[in-house]
Amino acid sequence: MTPYNPKFKREVSVTYMSGPLDGKKLNFEQPTLGDEKIITIGRRDGCDIHMSFDSQVSRIHARLGCVSVAADDDDTNDDSISALSFWLEDSGSRNGTFIEKHENPLESRISLRPGTLFRIGRTWMRLDIPLSYGD
Repeated sequence: MTPYNPKFKREVSVTYMSGPLDGKKLNFEQPTLGDEKIITIGRRDGCDIHMSFDSQVSRIHARLGCVSVAADDDDTNDDSISALSFWLEDSGSRNGTFIEKHENPLESRISLRPGTLFRIGRTWMRLDIPLSYGD
C-alpha cells in the first residue's frame, strides 16, 4: 500500500443551501483507507455541524458517515486507490431528517450520493462531491 501523500488535500464537504449560512461550505478530512468518519449534526455545541440558529434542530439531530474502502480496479495493482461511500441517519430527532423531495422523514440509515440535498430542521444542506487536490 502506498503511504498517504501529504501534498494532496482530501476533503469531504457539506454546503448550507438555505438559512442564515446559505452558501457556506464546511470541510472535513476524508477518512483513511478502511476507516469511517462520522459527522454529527445538531444544536449541541460539540456537534461537527453546529446549527444553533435553527430552532427545529435537535441537540444531536443526525449523523452523516463517510467510509473509505479499497476500490475494485482490475486494471491496476495499486492498493492505495480508494472509493468513498456515504450514509445519513436521523439520531432520534423530534422533527425528522428529510432527503430531497421525499415527504416522509428517514426511518433508518440510508446511502447518500454526493450532490444529494437533505433537510435538517428548516435548513437544506448538500453533500458535495469529495475533493482530492494538491496544495
